[in-house]
Amino acid sequence: MLLAIGKCSGSIEIWLCDISSKEFDKLGSYDAHYYAVTGLAWAFGGRFLCSCSQDKLLRGWILHERRLEEITKFSEMPRSNESTCPSRDAYDSSFGVAVSPGNLVIASVHCFDVDKLNRMYEGRVLRAAIDYFWIGGLQMDVWLKSPFSRCIEELPSFLEKELTYWGTNIIWSLNQYQCLEKALVLWDLCATLFAFMDNNSKYVEQLVIKWLSLSFMESPTNLPPEEVLSRLISRLSDIPSRLLHLLNILCRRVMLAKLDPDQITKINSKVQNVEGVCPVIDGQMTKWIEILLGSERELRERHVGFSFSAVKTTKSHLKSTPSKSGRWHPSGLKQMEQWVVLNQEHIRDQLKFIVPKVTREKRSASKRCSAVESCSYCSAAVPFESPEFGFCQSKDCTSDNVKRRKLLRCAVCMEVCPNSPLWFCVCCHRVVFRLPPEPLFRMSSCCPDSESSNRSSSQAVSSKPLCPFCGILLQRKQPDFLLSPAPV
Repeated sequence: MLLAIGKCSGSIEIWLCDISSKEFDKLGSYDAHYYAVTGLAWAFGGRFLCSCSQDKLLRGWILHERRLEEITKFSEMPRSNESTCPSRDAYDSSFGVAVSPGNLVIASVHCFDVDKLNRMYEGRVLRAAIDYFWIGGLQMDVWLKSPFSRCIEELPSFLEKELTYWGTNIIWSLNQYQCLEKALVLWDLCATLFAFMDNNSKYVEQLVIKWLSLSFMESPTNLPPEEVLSRLISRLSDIPSRLLHLLNILCRRVMLAKLDPDQITKINSKVQNVEGVCPVIDGQMTKWIEILLGSERELRERHVGFSFSAVKTTKSHLKSTPSKSGRWHPSGLKQMEQWVVLNQEHIRDQLKFIVPKVTREKRSASKRCSAVESCSYCSAAVPFESPEFGFCQSKDCTSDNVKRRKLLRCAVCMEVCPNSPLWFCVCCHRVVFRLPPEPLFRMSSCCPDSESSNRSSSQAVSSKPLCPFCGILLQRKQPDFLLSPAPV
């Protein structure tokens, strides 16, 4: 374990602690600043250290062979409005420094010298400022052979070495999220890739494909990009759920950034033969849409298989009694059964075997219930046509001149959502009112195992409201006027 200590004299001490023996070894002391050190932050697994001080300086250090070496400069992120930002001469001191979740950006907080601010305007409203700097282009460990040589000529503002460093650090950052205990907070990673996308989409695509070949193919390969993507689609069932979540976020927020989530939903609806105007897409995005839809279908199949396996192995679930508070209980089985019927061509034989068997047991235990639900507005029938939404069959909505009322379905149980506040995913724009089980996010592959389902069926639901398709933290869905700064 590395320990950095900042002192009032401005010096920094670096210590190495052996946790097993509880022994400390001092690696060195450095005169880093002129005044007291106010902030220290490690990044990239202890290979990079950032420090700030009351002398208004922000400095970076790279640990090479038990010794710190200073970095001369940082690349500042563009500000939203340069004209309204006060001069750096108005900075009085640095409060602290923090590293982004993906370790690609650092943020430094400064206070202002009141005498240097405009007393009429700035002095009344400005209390502190935050500066953001890119650190993803720093040289840490160059273990990647640069796959971007043919794209470098199209990016004259970047050097080949810097592109290699960026690629190495981005892939390192992505690999850190394979740990299930690390929350999926990818704003800095998506912002980085999106910034490169504006200059050259080929660089970003090759970088993502390089990560796919390293993570999904289990070994570095020199296959053509089309071959890597085609192999990926055929191996979705063997990929852990966490990697599928990462893949979905990259597809939606980076590779398909030109399409908003509603447009992707319309494309998926066209695949399912549900009414809707499908947006026009180019050939470059077609393969990424195919990967995204295949990955999300895989995650949905895992949840369906897990739910039916739990019912099959636990007799208590055959009763239509509500589950205990905080305990996971399979719900929406009627809708899941209809989804299996509509996707016979894509689902695996194992799931085809489980669903009919559970359905027969349910028929013998109670009367068979129809998958047709009721509209929450007019109580009319809402048949199951898509796992994303349903259409009200009211006579007023089925006439030629009236558009059918569209009702959202829960992304977990596929039931029509009630009017109560819902959980909302800012990545895929799906809504949830029943949280998924915790084991769904820890699946290493798609295998509805009876014993594991039986053990997990009594466990609590996910301790945090997580999206079953993106794995990120959900937010509460609120009406637009409640979120507006000037509500009606």
